Amino acid sequence: MANNNQDTTYDIVCPFCFRRYANFNALFADHRRFSDEIYPGQVDYMRHFLGTEPFGGREAPVYFRKAPNDPTESPFAAATESGDITRTRVCPYCYNLLPASAGRVKSFSVAVIGSDDAERSFYIAAALHRMNSTMLANYGAAFIPADYRTASVFCEQYEEPLYADHTVPEAMMSITPLVYEFARAGASATEEWKGNNVTYNNALIYIYNIDRDLVDRYPMIAYSAIAQTGALIMISDAAAQAAADDPLYDPWLGYLTETMRKIFGPMSFDRPAAIVLSKADKANIPDKKWPGILKAFASQKTVVSESLKKVFPTTAFAKFSDQTAAVLRARLPGFSSVTESLFSKENTLYFPVPEFFEDHGDGTADIKEPAAAEASFMWLLAKLGLLPNSSAVIL
Repeated sequence: MANNNQDTTYDIVCPFCFRRYANFNALFADHRRFSDEIYPGQVDYMRHFLGTEPFGGREAPVYFRKAPNDPTESPFAAATESGDITRTRVCPYCYNLLPASAGRVKSFSVAVIGSDDAERSFYIAAALHRMNSTMLANYGAAFIPADYRTASVFCEQYEEPLYADHTVPEAMMSITPLVYEFARAGASATEEWKGNNVTYNNALIYIYNIDRDLVDRYPMIAYSAIAQTGALIMISDAAAQAAADDPLYDPWLGYLTETMRKIFGPMSFDRPAAIVLSKADKANIPDKKWPGILKAFASQKTVVSESLKKVFPTTAFAKFSDQTAAVLRARLPGFSSVTESLFSKENTLYFPVPEFFEDHGDGTADIKEPAAAEASFMWLLAKLGLLPNSSAVIL
């Protein structure tokens, strides 16, 4: 749906219960009035998605639906009983707070899955930290936290431990996604059509960090995040894979295989997917092409090279990805057979990256920011229509 002015709306996709609904179905919160009531939707959300029983004894704002005769013209605001204007909206199914831009722009989700040993938290910290600081300068777009919760969670659980304290971040404690807002500077319309392709100038990005704790405690959240995601990042420990090449010893490959077979049956994942091979410089892969592949990925200065400004170099990364896949097929056939059965070749790129941190041996470490790590995330944004894509081969 076109969204060329403030009051034209998109469907809302709730980042918590994954329901899709029209903007006018969202509820508003009246912070002048409070209730101890547990709404029926909250009960279903707690039992079905969280696997917990509802609990009482907490105060919550009164939630209400906008009245037909409400004098407030904007669909993103409503009048409360006291005559105030509220712009705080909640999901009508799970009653979680919605991002402020929900319904104003299109939303996309990216699921990041992988074991803690694969340095998933380092990947998220490095990629998002770089995009926060360089996206505007290199692509004319902002990529920033969409709400206070995301800003505080990223700072406390990712950025501060790594960049300020130089310690390894703990496992993410929140079951809700990081919500980021993408906005292209100077864009007059939220989306633009070019031939058969659409470019989004504004969007919400939901980033789900799927770790073992989330899978064990809230399996429906993890399952739904994978089922509904628009793009997926699988982070695998290349050093561990090279040592064994036995998919049975990788619980994440097993979990992902089982989950995808439930969702897609025998079909491969039909959406953009980035396979990030962490610790690739530590992987003992006896192939003379492997060092050259790592060097080629490292030499692609995706966001700092002036020659690549405004255009993402998908063609170059596709070439190196094909070389990576060929080496894996020859040297790690077990791992390769599983990944190639799960992900479609035309929508998947491999991104080998070196170890994300330098261990000082005293409990501290310095994070590195491999170009390929950031490039993998930005490639997905290009595939979703948020960044210009230079490739005429991978569409």
